Amino acid sequence: MAQFSVAVIIPCFNASKFVRNTIDSVLNQDYEPLEIITIDDGSTDETRNILESYLPKIKILSHANNINLGQAASINLGINTAKSDLIAFLDSDDLWYPGKVKEQVKIFETYSDIGLAYTNGHAIDGKDKVLYKLFPDDFQENNVFGQILLSCYISAGASSVMVRRELFKKTGYFKEYLQSVDHDMWIRMSEVAKFYYIPKYLMAYRKHPSQQSLKRRQWEDGFLILKEACERHPYGFNLKRKRLGVLYYRLGEYDWSHNAYLSGLKNYFVAAMLDPFRAVNYMQNKTRGKTFL
Repeated sequence: MAQFSVAVIIPCFNASKFVRNTIDSVLNQDYEPLEIITIDDGSTDETRNILESYLPKIKILSHANNINLGQAASINLGINTAKSDLIAFLDSDDLWYPGKVKEQVKIFETYSDIGLAYTNGHAIDGKDKVLYKLFPDDFQENNVFGQILLSCYISAGASSVMVRRELFKKTGYFKEYLQSVDHDMWIRMSEVAKFYYIPKYLMAYRKHPSQQSLKRRQWEDGFLILKEACERHPYGFNLKRKRLGVLYYRLGEYDWSHNAYLSGLKNYFVAAMLDPFRAVNYMQNKTRGKTFL
């Protein structure tokens, strides 16, 4: 079997609270060779000093003049720098559990047609308390064309994902004008490669209040992601309609929770017209506790 080299890309912006635990979770992996690439995205706290304390075990990159360019630009810088066969992503506040890298590498060694492998894991709070599991016990990856576009089921950041580096030659890099860069990339990768799901709990996705401010921009970006996807591939009218229903529902949910009741009601109404069955399911809270969008 081939011995794949692995690079992990960790974009960091004002990440001093959690980044030590994040990097330690990578150093505790039982796999070599492992290339650890961190990107200081213009941090103004102690992030840089913390990263430098790990030299020479990690690489530290930054943008010109140490400016802040955002997550996508930082990940792209890491991809351009990486020399490894496989690329893994890790948000600066998330964690990997022991054995994650080895388990994912096994998949790429075994299946030459797999381009992306992802794992189960837990959502955790700021004190590492487990909140819920990311995927239900009966979840399976069926590689159904268009399903990742509709449901965005790899939704807890990128920290569960590992991909073949060569895949970026087909998909291009992360789009720096989007907030929802992960979803857009997984859609593009699903158009050119097969996915593999590992049901083991191998990572932790950290939820905290600061994430909520990104939500409306995330759903607004969804319309552009959908438009560009439909320009690349004939996803079909029904799938497009159902995805639009999800997006309008999520905008309504956001608006209603922020006291914009008129706008919220309008978005709820449009969502119900586009996909009545799914709207009823949401209203009845049948999807509560799941990460599917």
